[in-house]
Amino acid sequence: MYTPKHFDLPDLSHARLMIQEHPLATLMLIDPTHGLSATPVPMIWGAPSDPSAGEGWWLEGHLARANPHVAALMSGQLDQVLVQFNGPGAYISPSHYDTPLSVPTWNYLTLQVQGPVQVIDDEAGKDALLKRLIATQEPDYAAQWRGLPADFQHKLLGAIVGFRVPVTRWSMKAKLSQNRNAAERARILEHQEHHGSLEDQILARWVRELEPR
Repeated sequence: MYTPKHFDLPDLSHARLMIQEHPLATLMLIDPTHGLSATPVPMIWGAPSDPSAGEGWWLEGHLARANPHVAALMSGQLDQVLVQFNGPGAYISPSHYDTPLSVPTWNYLTLQVQGPVQVIDDEAGKDALLKRLIATQEPDYAAQWRGLPADFQHKLLGAIVGFRVPVTRWSMKAKLSQNRNAAERARILEHQEHHGSLEDQILARWVRELEPR
C-alpha cells in the first residue's frame, strides 16, 4: 500500500481500534483453483494475555463451509493472505483551501494486515472462536448461544470453518489532510463536525483522536 510518511499511522492501538470499529474485512488470497480472490468476513483481533509469552497478535474469523475459499485455506498451498479493513472516508472540497488552484481529494483510513492462515475446524475450537466473536459484538447473546440445543449447535458449527491469521506485517494509512496547512485543516474539520455526513463526522472524530496531546 502506497503510504507517504505523513499519512503513516504506526501505533498498534489505532490499528486495533479500527478493527473494533470496522470489523468487516476483505480477505484476499491467491486461490490455487480460482486465482486472485476476495471475500468479506467479519474479523476480530487477539493477543496473548501474557505479554512475556513472546507471541504477536492475530486476526480471527470464520467462513461458511460452502465458500470456495475454504478449500483454498485448507489446501496448505497458501503462503500468505492479505486482510484489508476500510475505515471512514469522505470527499474533501477544494473550497476549504487557501488557493483556487486546488483540486478535490478524498480522505480515509485503511488498514492492511498480512500473515499465514491457521485453520480451526474442530468443534471445540470453533465454539471458542464464536464465543470470542460474540463477546466482542454482543456479549448479551452469549447466554442464548449456550442455551441452544446441542444438536443445533453441532449442526451450525459443522457448517462453518474458522481460521486465524498470525500477523507478520501490517500497515495503517490515515489520509487526513496532514499535507495541508493548519488553517485549511481547521476549516475541513469544522465542516466535517458541523455540516458533514455521518462519514465526515466519524472521520473528524479520528482527526481529534490523533491530535497531539
